[in-house]
Amino acid sequence: MSENQGWTFTNQDDVEWQPLGPGIAMKSLGIAGGKIMAMFKFDEGYEGGVHEHPTEPEFTYILEGSMVSNGVLMEAGHSYAAEPGTTHSEFRTDTGGTVLSVFPVPEGMGG
Repeated sequence: MSENQGWTFTNQDDVEWQPLGPGIAMKSLGIAGGKIMAMFKFDEGYEGGVHEHPTEPEFTYILEGSMVSNGVLMEAGHSYAAEPGTTHSEFRTDTGGTVLSVFPVPEGMGG
């Protein structure tokens, strides 16, 4: 990762996967303006918990594998944009997969 005034440049190959829990790991690729861009890797059979998007949108692009999000099967090349005020009631993968997401920086993560 390198920086100059107001910019962060990252090569994802230089960032280590950080385990977040069973079956999920993340690479933080950059933080700016209260948002984070991150890659997530999900193991086969992963199921995420229900969560809200209370005040900010969330954007996710499927890089590899397949995911089911709120009843919609998505494969590599598919994406979603979740409006503020929505509930993520289902997020799982039977095959495993990797996604790129942009969302508000979680409290305590800094940036």
